[in-house]
Amino acid sequence: MATVWPDKSELPDANDPERAAYRALRCLPGEIAPSVLVPGDPARAARIASEWLDDAKVVMVQREFHSYTGSWKGVPVSVISTGVGSPGAAMVMQDLAKLGSDVIIRVGTAGSCVEAVKPGDNVVGTAAVKGEGLTCNFVPKRFPAAANLEVTNALVNAAGKEGADVHAGVIHTSDAFRSPALEKEIETAIYAGVLAFEMEAATVLTMAAIDRMRAGCIFSIDGYVANVAGGNVVSDHEARNRGVKNAIRAALDAIVALQ
Repeated sequence: MATVWPDKSELPDANDPERAAYRALRCLPGEIAPSVLVPGDPARAARIASEWLDDAKVVMVQREFHSYTGSWKGVPVSVISTGVGSPGAAMVMQDLAKLGSDVIIRVGTAGSCVEAVKPGDNVVGTAAVKGEGLTCNFVPKRFPAAANLEVTNALVNAAGKEGADVHAGVIHTSDAFRSPALEKEIETAIYAGVLAFEMEAATVLTMAAIDRMRAGCIFSIDGYVANVAGGNVVSDHEARNRGVKNAIRAALDAIVALQ
């Protein structure tokens, strides 16, 4: 039988007291690179590690938090899944701060709220509307969730080199994938110039700022959020996968450029 990635058979004990101090990740200093990609999906984290990184290894698997470390063009890189939504993302970011991480890039999917941003396009988030509740536990809602300028510029430059359609602007982070309030939220977002909706970026950006890490985000558009509001939750998976491939490469190349 082929080995299933990740192979958890030889992982250390997640309940070791030293590891348990890092509540979400159960990783130790030195196991996680200074530069980290944080997709939501554990399967996407596994694909990035196995298909893109050199000498990648599984560091730890703890609940939805799957951690890998390898390298891209000679630069150490870790990939860690956050799961869906802001609470898990916040726990990951708090552990990364304790582990000494510097550059954090969310690589995810999002739903477009404007016609000009099409499925398969990439969106680099310059800031995020805090439509979630997590960050209010740390700072008042009036404080912005802004991406680091150096990381943002590196992402825009890297994404554009692959010939994909790349947009840069504000995105919206929600707690609910679909809700009665979504339709009204979309109207306001369009009026305010928001490009897309997703579920973790505001937390990643806010927590990074609090702990003095540099964070950015890049997304593959998998459909239109208006379709979700109307009940059609089926994504354009072929377009999404094209955009994800470019987003991963852009994020990895951005990390190299930031060195």
